[in-house]
Amino acid sequence: MASEKTGSHRATAGARLLASRYRLVERIDEGGAGEVWRARDEKLDRDVAIKLLGPDADDAFRARFADEARRAAAVVHPNVVTVFDEGRDGADAFMVMELVPGKTLREIVAERGPLPAHEVARLIRQVAAALDAAHAAGVIHCDVKPANVIVDREGLAKLTDFGIARAARDRDEQELLGTARYIAPERVEGGPVTARTDVYGLGLVAYELLTGRPAFDGATSEELVRERLVGPPPSLRLARVGIDDRLDAIVGRALATLPDRRYASAGAFARAFSDVADRDSDPTSSLGSTRAPRARGWTLPRFDSSVAILAVLAILFALFLFFSSFPRGAQPTGTATPAPSAPTAETPNVLGKKLGDAIGLLQAAGFARVAWDVGQGPGGACAVVRQDPTAGTAIGRGATATLYYVAGKDCTKKGD
Repeated sequence: MASEKTGSHRATAGARLLASRYRLVERIDEGGAGEVWRARDEKLDRDVAIKLLGPDADDAFRARFADEARRAAAVVHPNVVTVFDEGRDGADAFMVMELVPGKTLREIVAERGPLPAHEVARLIRQVAAALDAAHAAGVIHCDVKPANVIVDREGLAKLTDFGIARAARDRDEQELLGTARYIAPERVEGGPVTARTDVYGLGLVAYELLTGRPAFDGATSEELVRERLVGPPPSLRLARVGIDDRLDAIVGRALATLPDRRYASAGAFARAFSDVADRDSDPTSSLGSTRAPRARGWTLPRFDSSVAILAVLAILFALFLFFSSFPRGAQPTGTATPAPSAPTAETPNVLGKKLGDAIGLLQAAGFARVAWDVGQGPGGACAVVRQDPTAGTAIGRGATATLYYVAGKDCTKKGD
């Protein structure tokens, strides 16, 4: 990727100059496809990101690497990390890219957990625009995943690593596992790769942003591959309570096993997703920022509405005079004895308990309805990390409680 992260490993060979032009400054990432360095283009006097293949790569792998660099360079779009140059320096092949200060979607989800639907829609629209531009240029990404989308400080999403992971797919088991988590079914079966292949990847990204976890969580490559070939597409509503049924259906269509059943383009998927997700949302909110709710209260009436307000007050006053003219009913001479009040139940403390057990305790305490959603906090899978209302709060008639828990499997089942 071409993102600049904090806490990077410092270069041990920072004085090296590639192709008599690019001076390596700091290593910012590494993986099965090589290393990514922050470097200085001494010819144009600017910072760049350089993906560097080491001397262990064979000639065929280097040729594929260079071919993918040229394809990526053909895609020019604001939501695509720009490729500036590629070449060789001795035994090393390299690719020069735009340096994007920011975080990948994988890092953002790891920090924040599930994102609001309207925020996911904004990100999906940007990645879809990048994919549509790539498809128009005849380039299929084939590895759309959260780790390959960088979001800068202004909330601009940029797609990177066009085909790089595909070129590296057999060289490192960990890289293969990462790719297998997001690979489309037709690639598993050796079918043709089309724009709908990237629609599948974008659907997986949307799923992960909405739920805070990957759609497929097998421990091995074989399990990950088998999960997407057997059974229906993963359901959003089973992973996160409260997801709109329409969003579940839209993402499910993007994740259809057969390509012909998916959306024809990434843009078509993004539009369908946004039509639902953006409804009843605040369009002014932005990624990475938390806005306080707008203050609501009484405001002085405008001059053109004062007459109407006076008329309403006059009617209310007339009604008051009318009803006050009726004689009051006789008052009882004795002092009424108040009926004894039933003792008020209090909300039990269910923090740290398994979700299924916590739901049962709250229902037994008198809550008419208990809702739950995935939350963030310490504790094992299915543990309740927050409750509303808090423990000790009086329970009113028809009261509703909400629980937030650590995501896990079969959380709503009660313990033995």
